[in-house]
Amino acid sequence: MLQDDINRRDFFRLEDRVHLIKRPIEKHLISEDPYNEKFGIPKEALLFSQLRALESDAQSLMPLIADTNNAVATYLKTIDQKIDCITRYLVSDTKGENIAKKENVSLSEGGISFTHHAPLELDSFIHLTMVLFPSYSSISTIGQIKGSNILEGLPAIYRVGVEFTVLLENDRKQLSRHIRRKQSLELREHPPKSGENR
Repeated sequence: MLQDDINRRDFFRLEDRVHLIKRPIEKHLISEDPYNEKFGIPKEALLFSQLRALESDAQSLMPLIADTNNAVATYLKTIDQKIDCITRYLVSDTKGENIAKKENVSLSEGGISFTHHAPLELDSFIHLTMVLFPSYSSISTIGQIKGSNILEGLPAIYRVGVEFTVLLENDRKQLSRHIRRKQSLELREHPPKSGENR
């Protein structure tokens, strides 16, 4: 990966609230497929991931359908919204992993940092599943621990920094869109004061 690409990804950093499932793993468990069943990803998160993948595959067809038959395009959008509502209900009603539970993170295309109740060994590996809001998009990735620093106060809490080492390209694009969308929303809600950034 080019150094300027790494710098670009680190530049677009977002303070966000996501649902985060963490699972430290041994190096021999690393694979090119972060969605492999051996990682025990909750079925609710997998459902959203599969739905988003299908939506992404069909995205390019919608303008073509709208050009030929606007009524059909509108109907398909309505069906998509209905499926989205049903899926969110199923997730919120689950008795397993509550993927609507959020925690504070610092997020970029290149990595993530979060607080943890125990230190994690530097250069060890971790499997992460993130659920992004408000879209409920699900992303699974494998990362390497690059920092694990204790924060002041009791009980002991650690700030853990992770660099993504396995992240599918579609997920990287989805993460980039999420970060840019949230940053645009932040700018609209809190525009810079006159004379700032000059």
